[in-house]
Amino acid sequence: MPSIDRLSGLPDHIICHILSFLPTMNSVATNILAKRWRFLWAHLPNLDFHSRYPHTELSILDIINRFMLLYEYRSCDNGIHCKFQLEKCFTAAMERKVKEIDLCLANFVVLPSCIFTCKTLIDLRLSNCGYIPTTEDVCLPTLKSLHLVNYEVEEALPHFLSGCPVLEELIVEGIGSLLGFFNISSPTIKRLKVDIPYDSCCLVHPNDMTYRVKIDTPALRYLKLWDTVSNNISCGPLTSLMEAEVCFNNNALVEGDVLYSRSVLELVGRLTNVKSLLITTSLLKVTQYAFSELTMKFQNLTSLTFYGDWRFISRFLENADNIEVLTIHMVNNDLNCNWMPRLVSSCVMSRLRWVKIDQFRCTMHEFNMIRYLLRNAKVLKRMEIHSQHNATDSKTNSDALKSIASFRRGSEACELVYH
Repeated sequence: MPSIDRLSGLPDHIICHILSFLPTMNSVATNILAKRWRFLWAHLPNLDFHSRYPHTELSILDIINRFMLLYEYRSCDNGIHCKFQLEKCFTAAMERKVKEIDLCLANFVVLPSCIFTCKTLIDLRLSNCGYIPTTEDVCLPTLKSLHLVNYEVEEALPHFLSGCPVLEELIVEGIGSLLGFFNISSPTIKRLKVDIPYDSCCLVHPNDMTYRVKIDTPALRYLKLWDTVSNNISCGPLTSLMEAEVCFNNNALVEGDVLYSRSVLELVGRLTNVKSLLITTSLLKVTQYAFSELTMKFQNLTSLTFYGDWRFISRFLENADNIEVLTIHMVNNDLNCNWMPRLVSSCVMSRLRWVKIDQFRCTMHEFNMIRYLLRNAKVLKRMEIHSQHNATDSKTNSDALKSIASFRRGSEACELVYH
């Protein structure tokens, strides 16, 4: 009985769709199946070129050369990943009206200038990009998403952003040692993620040097800021912001830095319109004087997740009347005793419905916090407590549960769960 080749009976666009789920090198290998299959791989909307192994580089180069000779004007809907012959490869991609580029380099190189003037690019991701233009033209009229990993030269980013008139998302992970001023300014960015790890700058920027962060993004709706190195942080109005995750784990500063404490609290004060907030201050030491200035209201805030100085919790419970979900991650902190609010807030009495406490260590201050919340939260439905002690320490967990279960509850419907 003769064999039936059902796959070859499919139209080209269906076969190309099937091949698009395979690694590019495997798709190219199908060219030996039949004459019809010889160049089908070149029609794929997503081409992923890697040079991980030296002995395969020549064959990959040959494939790229064939790609550049074929279908030069066919639209490339997703992208090209490559690590060599950048100029030729990107020139071909531009001619194909490329929409997405994801470039990951093992070493810093000078990027082709054509990348920064592409009229069709929508999504650009650059890793270990040692050079971004500071004076040359940048014109990316359709770019909506920009992702940078380990970039250098502080003047580059403002110049880059000025050439992206419709940019909506910016992600920055890691910065180079040449940076002393991290400046983001854009009227169109809606989502911003910034991760500045301490180890990327601590050797170059000792405590006596100024490392500044400035953000001016009035259209922002989502912010994730992991700032572990700056000595000064400032931010423009954020009236459109709905969700924020901010971390101020700056262990390079000494207690008593009033100016930095004030800059942090001023940034927190810009978050007054958010509905959901995660804030981490586990290594940050904010002075009591600076705390006295945190009086702004957070009327839209319904969900708060917190790590760090408990005085922040007190301020939020006093100034945010609509918190319904509260998550507290216990950390080692010498200031725990000062957390208690002066008055029972309307938030605790009439809004708070769900509380989760993580890394519970059975300290007196933690028991007092739980007692306060259980007694005063009149509409609380559930409190979850996750102990730091492991399952083998059953007596400690059992004693803690008995103590907490004996606390008076303001809400008869409250369910207490202890892990």
